[in-house]
Amino acid sequence: MTPPHAGSMSAAAPVSRRDDRIDFLRGIALLVIFIDHVPKNWFEPFTLHAFAFSDAAEVFFFISGYVAAMVYGRAMLKKGFVPAAKKVWRRAGVVYGAQLLLLVAVVMLSGIFLAATGDENFRWIFRVYWVFEHPLPYILPALTLHYQPAYSDILPCYVLLLAVFPLVLKGFTRSAWLVLVPSFGLWLAAQFGLNLWTSTGDRWFFNPFAWQLLFVLGALFGHPSLKGWLAFLVDSPWAFWGAVAFAGMAAVVQLSETVNQFVPAVPSLHPAWLPLDKTALSALRLLSFLALAMVVRRMLPPVGALSRNASALAVIRCGRSSLQVFTFGVLLSSAAVVSLILSGDNKLVQSMVCVAGLGAQFAYAAWRDQRRENVAADQALAPVMVRAKPTVRPPPDNPLDRNI
Repeated sequence: MTPPHAGSMSAAAPVSRRDDRIDFLRGIALLVIFIDHVPKNWFEPFTLHAFAFSDAAEVFFFISGYVAAMVYGRAMLKKGFVPAAKKVWRRAGVVYGAQLLLLVAVVMLSGIFLAATGDENFRWIFRVYWVFEHPLPYILPALTLHYQPAYSDILPCYVLLLAVFPLVLKGFTRSAWLVLVPSFGLWLAAQFGLNLWTSTGDRWFFNPFAWQLLFVLGALFGHPSLKGWLAFLVDSPWAFWGAVAFAGMAAVVQLSETVNQFVPAVPSLHPAWLPLDKTALSALRLLSFLALAMVVRRMLPPVGALSRNASALAVIRCGRSSLQVFTFGVLLSSAAVVSLILSGDNKLVQSMVCVAGLGAQFAYAAWRDQRRENVAADQALAPVMVRAKPTVRPPPDNPLDRNI
């Protein structure tokens, strides 16, 4: 859903190949996911789920599909299936490695916490208790992504989606319907229970058969050869105002539930039977996100405008290093569970930990951005230095040296 005026940009603004709005939205999603993962803080009740039937996870999957199709779709159009598939699978390998590192880090954190306090609550909260009791049987499930500690269940789904993504890109080069029809069929089957199971006997929290639809829809809008394929729909004023109405209705219902938690006298309009299953990505969640996306699309500024704002730039930097910031955020939110146990569920402490964690992620993203710029500058300067380097000639022989 490329926003209107996508090509407009101030003449004074630096030209960039990246769309800073994509990085901004992805950064917002990562930071909101972190806030939602820090237990019992003051800010979590007011994040995206407070005024929509969806939350930041939908934003993450949609934008991930959009960016993947934009990058690897262009590679497939230029170089063919095999080179593009290799790039996709290389990225999948990086995400897979991040998942394994997260698992090891959570297990180590659990061991350190137990050794320091003797409290086993952390083990149960993060579903790592059985690893300490019987570690060997969990090696193969961990390697095959069937063992998923708490807070680390989004990356396994992402790995699977990337693993089959070359086929999606190949299908898009033939016909969008060749991908959309089976994708919708898998999502529909997920509504009736199709899912994978973890080694602990639970379903995958992010059902890949369901969430692939949102990833594919993002890829549909991001693929270079499909630009404008659904322009008749997303640019329709009727569709826009329908999206505004649906998003507004969802906001009223969700906000009434949030207000009711703090002011019980205010009635909640949120019916208990409302189907908002996150695991299967229920139809209401999907429609809520798509409606909100259409509204946000109209509100986004031109490319480059956000980069000139210091606050927005801090968020953009997080989006540029999405995998690293997400992994760092999971580690920080895991530490926040430790602070929850030690503080006795103190919301002030948890809120302070949340603010400190956000600051740490901003600093980490800024450091990575600066490091990336330094590397790029060195690479650009290297050929110049090689050309400018004077020829070093050996000095003439000293006749006295011949006698040594």
